[in-house]
Amino acid sequence: MLRSTLLIVGSLIASGAVAGPLPEQGKSLHEQHCVACHTRLGGGDPGALYSRPDRRVDSRAALERQVRACRDNLGLRLFDEEVAALAHYLDRTWYRFEE
Repeated sequence: MLRSTLLIVGSLIASGAVAGPLPEQGKSLHEQHCVACHTRLGGGDPGALYSRPDRRVDSRAALERQVRACRDNLGLRLFDEEVAALAHYLDRTWYRFEE
């Protein structure tokens, strides 16, 4: 059911019927795919990786590359639209890069 919903949303985004990534989709993807690993790597605080002073991500493009790298390293099956939604959520929540 979830996969079907994501396919429909992805199609709507690709067709232009929905403007940009959906923040609630990014939040859901983050909770589903990222929080457990980031909690472990962050010493119990999943936000520690995003807020550390020496973080690797310094732009929206770098953020999307990092999300893709995590996806690929973990073998996650995420569509490009899902990667964009996840990166958008992370930007709005932690990074707040200028447009």
